[in-house]
Amino acid sequence: MILTHNYYYFKQAIPIETCNKILKAGRQQIVKKAATFRGGYNKKRNCKIAWINDKWIYDIINPFIHSANKKAGWNFQWDWNEPSQFTIYEKGEYYSWHADQDPKTHAHESKNINGKIRKLSLTLQLTDKTAYEGGDFQFTWIDTFKEINVVTVDEAKDMGTVIVFPSFIWHQVLPITKGKRESLVNWSLGKPFI
Repeated sequence: MILTHNYYYFKQAIPIETCNKILKAGRQQIVKKAATFRGGYNKKRNCKIAWINDKWIYDIINPFIHSANKKAGWNFQWDWNEPSQFTIYEKGEYYSWHADQDPKTHAHESKNINGKIRKLSLTLQLTDKTAYEGGDFQFTWIDTFKEINVVTVDEAKDMGTVIVFPSFIWHQVLPITKGKRESLVNWSLGKPFI
């Protein structure tokens, strides 16, 4: 699919106080039940994650998902969010090239998830850019001239910045070289593309 916009961002859109509230909720979940990925999933990933499924977070991020979906011209049908993923990357940690969309629909007991696919992905930067080095957020795609593009989203380092993109777009987080980067990731679900 050739898109006019492969991603859409809102620079420093979430206030610092709200980011700190999300950080607190995420860190509490990390302490309770974190999953650590150390070279799993074909060695694509090295980080700590925990899940947050709080309505107040969806109330904050959903308007950005709706707005980006419209302003970028994607106009994808979606009607539900998976639980959000709070992620911590420390020195040497990363998530190499991947797409969020699975080729199969979700098989799930919940009717809100079952039979759907990831349509839109969101990343919210929760760490101030002075608190870490490395950890660049990048996209890649092939354009109409069959050129491979790799784009580093420098704006993604600003605390409170929201990036929304189709879940089939490949992306990565480069290794952290100093400090720690924390983010919130969300996936919006809808019926499969026809």
